[in-house]
Amino acid sequence: MATSENASRGKVKRRKSRAEARRTTPVDVQVGRNVRRRRIELGMSQTSLAQACGITFQQIQKYENGANRVSASRLWQFAAVLGVPVVYFFDGLGTPKAEVKGTNPSKLERKIDDDTAKIARKIASIQDEKLKRRLKTMLAALAAK
Repeated sequence: MATSENASRGKVKRRKSRAEARRTTPVDVQVGRNVRRRRIELGMSQTSLAQACGITFQQIQKYENGANRVSASRLWQFAAVLGVPVVYFFDGLGTPKAEVKGTNPSKLERKIDDDTAKIARKIASIQDEKLKRRLKTMLAALAAK
C-alpha cells in the first residue's frame, strides 16, 4: 500500500536502466582530460600508454574523450605508468556533491586543453631560467588583456 500512496503523491523514484547507470558523467570526462594532459606533458603517445597498460590506443581515446569510464584498477595503472598519484586525475573537480550534472566538453574545449599542455611542456623544457620567467610574465600580461 505504501507504494500506491507514494505513487499518488508523485514520490516514486524510477529505477535507472543499466544503460543509464553506465553513462559517463562530468567526473569521467575530467578524469579523461587529466589522463590526456599528463600523457601529453610526458610527450607520450596514446599508443605508448596503451601498450604500457595492455590495451588498444582506441580505448585510450575513449577514456580521454570521456566516452568510456575508467575503472579503479585502470586508474591505478595509469597513475603508475604516468608517474602521478591517483588523486591527480581528479584535479579540477572541486568538492564532491551528491549529484553532478553537466555536459560533455566540446571538441574545441578538448583541443584547448591539448594545446595548453603542449605549450606548458615546451616552456618547461627551456633551460634558461631568466627566459622562462620572462615568458611567464609575458603570458600573464597577455592573459590579463
